[in-house]
Amino acid sequence: MTTMRKSSFFLTALTILMSISTALSQSPAQNFLTCFSHNSNASQVIYTPNNTSFSTILNKKMYNKKFQSATTPKPLAIIAARDASHVQATVKCAKSNNIQIRIRSGGHDYEGYSYVSDMPFVIIDMFNINSVDIDLHDETAWVDSGATVGKINYNIAKKTSTLAFPSGICFSLGAGGHYSGGGYGNLMRKYGLSVDNIIDAKIVDANGNILDRKSMGEDLFWAIRGGGGASFGVILSWNLKLVQVPSQVTVFNVKRYANEGAIDVVYKWQLVAPKLHKDLFITLQTNIVQIGNESKKVVQANFIGQFLGTTERLLSLISESFPELDLKNSDCFSMPWINTTLFWYGKPFGTPLEELLVDGPPSIYFKSKSDYVKKPIPKVAIKSLWKQLIEGETMYMDWNPYGGRMEEILPSQTPFPHRAGNLFKIQYFNSWIDGSQESIERQVNFSRSIYKFMTPYVSNSPREAFLNYRDADIGANHPSNTTQFDIARTYGRKYFKGNFERLMNVKTKVDPENFFRYEQSIPTRKY
Repeated sequence: MTTMRKSSFFLTALTILMSISTALSQSPAQNFLTCFSHNSNASQVIYTPNNTSFSTILNKKMYNKKFQSATTPKPLAIIAARDASHVQATVKCAKSNNIQIRIRSGGHDYEGYSYVSDMPFVIIDMFNINSVDIDLHDETAWVDSGATVGKINYNIAKKTSTLAFPSGICFSLGAGGHYSGGGYGNLMRKYGLSVDNIIDAKIVDANGNILDRKSMGEDLFWAIRGGGGASFGVILSWNLKLVQVPSQVTVFNVKRYANEGAIDVVYKWQLVAPKLHKDLFITLQTNIVQIGNESKKVVQANFIGQFLGTTERLLSLISESFPELDLKNSDCFSMPWINTTLFWYGKPFGTPLEELLVDGPPSIYFKSKSDYVKKPIPKVAIKSLWKQLIEGETMYMDWNPYGGRMEEILPSQTPFPHRAGNLFKIQYFNSWIDGSQESIERQVNFSRSIYKFMTPYVSNSPREAFLNYRDADIGANHPSNTTQFDIARTYGRKYFKGNFERLMNVKTKVDPENFFRYEQSIPTRKY
């Protein structure tokens, strides 16, 4: 070997050794960033705490304001992915460096599990992956995980006035999380949940592979439609089967006050709302209002309805089944289905459809819980409940009726088990303005006290809960010697009932190392 070749050889060897030494001396976070930077255009999607826009991106989709505090753990980096390759690289690089990932699509995660962790973590933010592709011939749509419900509805309406998709009413819900948890909305009595109308999906698995329904297999496809996608991978997109709606539908909002016999109407609602015609959905919302100039506050019951038909037919149905509502022609409004999405969100009549594309509501402090009701709640209990709501002042409740299509779908058809046998689902939503620790503790305790009061009147063994209304209290109070697996069984039975065992089997098969995990994820059987 010549002197020049020897010199070149030793320089090359030294460079390699120095690279290895540098890599070994780097932190897992630095190794992750180095690994990810091998992707093209990586600098355009990586945000670290050193970036001036880091906090802006972090808080952009964080609707529960209590997680915006300085003491809330922050991610090592945010990957604002723009295509599937960025998602794949994040999974591979995080896994190789033992870093958790949190997956965020819309940011409506009630307990912050999609953007907070007590372990070193990075966020995959899907808001840039948000295309919506409508196929009118097949009456289907491919929607990306970061596409919002508002954008999806808007794009469908731009193509047709007689097709829709069953989903929630909040415009800024991201398709990735909303659909994977069930997708609950006002078309459910006619067509079921979002997950009941999803026919394909694309997901990045724990090995960084992109899978569709055929390549992932029916077990995994079953699991991600209601079992929470973030336990199994990163949802890239969904293939939706659109549903038929009339060119004109009818909506109404009838208000009744506690001091005007509202309790009697609410009691009758429990008996009839789940048994009404499939085309009719009447939800009950209660909130606290002040009457006129008086200081006295009362409960206002709002009976908000949607009928897939004419006002004339609606009035006939209500007259037969629910005359106590005293629905009048003047209460009813006929409009295209797409305009009802604005109505349900509380927007004034005439609001332009472009409002569906607005980013979302401002952050607020809130605590939410859920229940399922199988027997009518007695009038005396409703009266006592409302008295407590008036004392608390800040909570409103949604009572959403079941029946119709929801009774026809077997509880094992998807991981979402809450089907026949339920009269309605309750959401307790308590929101407030004061962000002091004292205020947060007081309001959370108030939410818990209402939840405790309702114990005799809701489901039991287990006391069921809705996955998309995440509740960190579930499984939180347990003896110190309780295993993580037993904790998982607690929340797993409440969210999924008998489907939890199958979900664990799928999880163990597709992610045996439990890479995709968070505080209430599906565990592997190796726990």
